[in-house]
Amino acid sequence: MIGRVATTRQPDGAAGSGRPRSPVADPAAALSPTAKRILEAAHRVLSRDGLPGLTLDAISAESGANKSLIAYYFGSKGGLVAALIDWVDHDDTARLIGALTGEGAAGDAVTTLLDIERQGSKAVAAGQLFFDLLPYVLRDDALRARLGELYRWYRELDGWAFSKGAGEERDRRLEQLGALTVAVCDGLTIQYAADPSFDVDAVYDLWEHMVRALLRDLHGGRAEPAEAGS
Repeated sequence: MIGRVATTRQPDGAAGSGRPRSPVADPAAALSPTAKRILEAAHRVLSRDGLPGLTLDAISAESGANKSLIAYYFGSKGGLVAALIDWVDHDDTARLIGALTGEGAAGDAVTTLLDIERQGSKAVAAGQLFFDLLPYVLRDDALRARLGELYRWYRELDGWAFSKGAGEERDRRLEQLGALTVAVCDGLTIQYAADPSFDVDAVYDLWEHMVRALLRDLHGGRAEPAEAGS
């Protein structure tokens, strides 16, 4: 969940205005075939062996590329991790935005958003990748800043989905609700990974009920029938 800082703050991506854009430019688009092969190999190594196994030797063996090429394309291990997570995150955020705003988007944005997060909490392998990398990211100043920017974007996206054009003061409240929603998603992801018998669906049902109650309160008692694609 780490976004590219330079592309996170899009003018029409803020809560309550326009449609959100991805905070991450597609890094694979600018990569040579060799660099992309290295990145794909790094993803396989990380998925299989975790962060301790993500060494230049392992990536070289997996990709068939010389270690000097890994350093040439990505510099340090931090540069490789940044490129790897940007690559994965671009696909994830593109799917999320497409579900909320694409041609196939329909129905209630609140339900759409929470259903996506519900399924995300059950994606144990993807969650494990993130939590494997988290301690490393938090100890690196540049990567920590990237993570902070991406979390800001997720808060704005949730606020956008909840507000769909509400006033400035209300947007701030809904972005705060978005922050709680992101925290609920991350926390439930950990709990489900630790205990797959945990009824995560029931908790998301309760969270949706609480979100809708707050939205009714913020909209003066009126239900807010926001369309996902509007």
